[in-house]
Amino acid sequence: MPLVTVRPKGLEFTAEHGQTVMAAALVAGYRWPTVCGGQGDCLVCHVEVLEHPDHLSEASDEEARSLRDLVGGPGGRGEHVRLACQAGVLGDVVVLKRGVRR
Repeated sequence: MPLVTVRPKGLEFTAEHGQTVMAAALVAGYRWPTVCGGQGDCLVCHVEVLEHPDHLSEASDEEARSLRDLVGGPGGRGEHVRLACQAGVLGDVVVLKRGVRR
């Protein structure tokens, strides 16, 4: 099963193939910051993908539109930003997200 690493804390958990980052974290006993509960509306769950962005499922058109304001430009969060509630894990991946905890 793919391994998800969450920095800066260095948390690690496995994911079923195609399971979202957030769902895998919840199964592993972690609380993932969210307001909408994983519906893709609030954008609070977004992560910066530090390593292996190609190991996540393709962003849907809706997710890509939602992320437009989070990526690049002043105050941007980097080139590889995804919603943890939408990004399916296909292989080992390293993401940056503060606030993930047991």
